[in-house]
Formats: sequence, C-alpha cells, structure tokens
Amino acid sequence: MSDSTEINKVMILTSSDDTKNTSHKIAIESFVSLIKTCSIEVSILSSLVETKCNIGTDIYFIDLYYCDWSGSIPRDILQLAKTSKVVLFNVKNDQLCEKELLLYGFVGIFYLADRPDILLKGLNQIKNNERWFKRSSMNHAFSHLLNSRKVSSTPLSRNSDKPVFPLLTKRENTIINLVTKGSQNQEIADQLNISTNTVKTHIYSIFRKTKSRNRIELITWSLQSSSSEHFNSAIN
Repeated sequence: MSDSTEINKVMILTSSDDTKNTSHKIAIESFVSLIKTCSIEVSILSSLVETKCNIGTDIYFIDLYYCDWSGSIPRDILQLAKTSKVVLFNVKNDQLCEKELLLYGFVGIFYLADRPDILLKGLNQIKNNERWFKRSSMNHAFSHLLNSRKVSSTPLSRNSDKPVFPLLTKRENTIINLVTKGSQNQEIADQLNISTNTVKTHIYSIFRKTKSRNRIELITWSLQSSSSEHFNSAIN
C-alpha cells in the first residue's frame, strides 16, 4: 500500500567528485535521464548533508558511488529517512542490508549493476508511491515486524488482548489488528464480510491518521503505540 502524494520533484545528492570519474558521470547522467523520462523534475546537489533548504522536494536520491559506509548508515541520512522519502542508488551488491533499510524507512534501492529497464521499472514504481526492494527483503522486514508484534503484545485490558487506539474507529482498530497479524486485503474483506474497496478505504484512513506510508510503517507505529499505551496504563 502507499500514500497518494504525487511525486513531481526529486533531489539527487551526489559526491562532489562526480566530475573526476567518467564512468560515474555517465552513470549520473543516465540515471537523471531515466528520472526525467518519468516526467519528474530533477535537481542535483554535490552534498550528502545540505538538505534542509530544499523545500518542496518529494524524494531524495542519494548517490553511493563513492560512499563506503562500512555497513553503518550515517546518522544524518537516517534522520532524513525518518522525515522524507529517501532512495539510494549506485549501490554495490551486498553493500547494505535491504531489510534494515526497510525498517529504517527508506523507500528504495538501485544497484550499479541494474539494467536500464530495471531502473526505469523501479523509478515508475517509486513515482506511484510504492517501495522498490527485492520481494524477499520486503517479506523479511514484514516477518520481522510481525514477530516483534507477537513478542511485545501485552493485554491492555482484562477483556481483550488486542490493543485499542483511541484515534481510530472501532472498525479501523479491528482492521489494524488484522493487518499486524499479516492479513491481506482480501482476507480482511472475507473475515469482516465487506468489499476489498471498503478495506482499502479504511486502510487509507488508518494510514492518514497514523501518518504511515505503508504496512511496514503501520506495524511499526502499532508496536510503538502499544508499548506506550501499556506503559501509561501501568503507571496510572
């Protein structure tokens, strides 16, 4: 699932050494051309940190051609991923763990070895507010959150072991609990005897209220909120 924000403007954050390597320069130019093919406005900055002034940017594409993070993502990049949509590109194979990127909130990843048709497919996916990762990585991240949800789940009342979130309606609470169990839209529709379109409407409303962009962020929100509610009830 995704939000409905239209993607019109992106910012590429690249190394200041991009003119010193012909292969890198060609890779950047080709990537920019593919983005423009998707009818998206592109701006380029030769810095990976000066991002606060770029108001109106829908997505940041961070170039990792020269970067060696040694398995540890810089704190400022992690912070940017919390507040904005961030995509990494020109990534070397096995340089980063996709599951961790998903859990940190990144939107997608493109590799140096990706063919142009793969890049274009991923860019269109991102333009449509979807994430671009390997399906196996998405499944691993989703399973991780579901397992965390089961481990941390604690009764919030004597009559129910399901967390209740006041900002959501009764039906939305029911649906969010089904989502955190791994249920897909059709399964939710069958269980609640409603149409899949109605399920989608409820889920979009839940995304809006919880400021989540997809199921992974929603489960993360649910985990954090459940822990907070349980802590508050314990001290009151």
